[in-house]
Amino acid sequence: MTQALQRSRGKTAKQKKQAEQPTSEAAIAQRIPRKLTSLEQSTDAPEAIEAETTVEEPENSAEPKVSAEPVPKKSARKRAARSQPKDTPATEQGMQVICSQSQFHDALAIASCAAPAKPNHPVLANVLVVADAKAQQVHLTVTDLAMTIQASFEAQVLLGSEITAPVEMLSGMVKQFPAGSITLNSQVQVTKPASEEEQLTKTCSITLSDADGKYEIRGIPAEEFPPIATLKAAPVSLPTNVLREGLKGVLYAISTDETKRILTGVYIQIGQNALKFIATDGHRVAIAELSTEGAGRKRRKRSGADEHTQFPISGKALKELIRNLADSVDSIQLLYDAEATRASFAWQDVILSCQCIEGQYPDCEQLLARYSFDQEVVLEKSGLLKALERLSVLTDKKERGIQFRFDGTAQQIHLSIEREFGKGDETITAHIPADMTLDIQFNLKYLGEAVKAIPSTGIKMHLKQPDYPVMLVPAGDFNNPELEMDMRHFLFPLYKQPE
Repeated sequence: MTQALQRSRGKTAKQKKQAEQPTSEAAIAQRIPRKLTSLEQSTDAPEAIEAETTVEEPENSAEPKVSAEPVPKKSARKRAARSQPKDTPATEQGMQVICSQSQFHDALAIASCAAPAKPNHPVLANVLVVADAKAQQVHLTVTDLAMTIQASFEAQVLLGSEITAPVEMLSGMVKQFPAGSITLNSQVQVTKPASEEEQLTKTCSITLSDADGKYEIRGIPAEEFPPIATLKAAPVSLPTNVLREGLKGVLYAISTDETKRILTGVYIQIGQNALKFIATDGHRVAIAELSTEGAGRKRRKRSGADEHTQFPISGKALKELIRNLADSVDSIQLLYDAEATRASFAWQDVILSCQCIEGQYPDCEQLLARYSFDQEVVLEKSGLLKALERLSVLTDKKERGIQFRFDGTAQQIHLSIEREFGKGDETITAHIPADMTLDIQFNLKYLGEAVKAIPSTGIKMHLKQPDYPVMLVPAGDFNNPELEMDMRHFLFPLYKQPE
């Protein structure tokens, strides 16, 4: 009975639950949540928006029409620009030259002397190659901004142009070519920018070829090479032997200390009929004065007092001048532009131009005028030089002093060096005043360089006392007897005040 009662209760509950459920779609719609109905309406919204935008508005409507097309994003525009085919670079033909391998190599060897060891701009490591169709020459120019060297040579220039190429690479390549003819060709490829933000790009190259090979070197446009200064001055012709001998006599005395910039050069004075060179590093002074009268130099008209042109020039530039000046050159053209403070030396097909050193050069002659000498010693240059070379083995960076003892009675000079690790003595004969006895000490390196610079077989030493400088002048036979030369070398001693 209990089980029948439970079944009747369950049946009535089930019937009651079915009665409560809706039987129509309207009733079911009422049971759907509002969020779900709003979501269904949003799915139909694009069709409604599209219907609205396709409806034509009145012509007199003040509101602008709205385009239904989507605006592409910036990244899409960039991808589209990259996908478009780029313009092919336009190639411009440059120079066409046929030249001699030996002449090309020799000109590069001279011009490359001006190349800086550590260029602060890529173009300064390049050589400017200019093919001159009118003059039928090739001009090679290298500069470090302070010094510029231009070397030219004759060639068959079919088409003129200019380009810069790495001077070290070009020199090495030309050196390896066999003797004969080399053909030079240059090209420039111009690439137009893909957008306004980019710039026009130029790619330059120079090609060297002969019967057996062909090589191409990438270069830099000639427009980036520093402009070459043109000096506004009348050239002065100087005898080559006078210029060479004068510079050789003083260049040893220039300073290597860049903090004393003015002393790293040679002070040049051009007079009416003379050429004077002065150099000093503060420890020694070298003065060379040579006559230029009747040696291919044009006379200038006198105007009251003699006019002097004077300027200091870098010792580095003058060393390169002497090194590249061939013996076959009779004269050299000197130009000095006072306004530009620049000087140039021209000979044959070479022009060496350099910036003059700024600053006031010390008046060495006025400084030395206060010293007078009362003792004179004459000796052979070769004997003194050999003794100094042997004793130099015992010197080091800290101790370079050498002791001189002049013995008038024995007519001898005793040279001695004493160090912790050894000692040495040398004796040379000389013409010494009989009553002279003097002990003096010098820097062996400085004294040896001064002796080597004297262009004669003998030397005169003018002395006075241990704390006075010594003056060395040529004596005996000169290396170039045809030259009228006055040369003086002053060396200050290593003197310690006695305690």
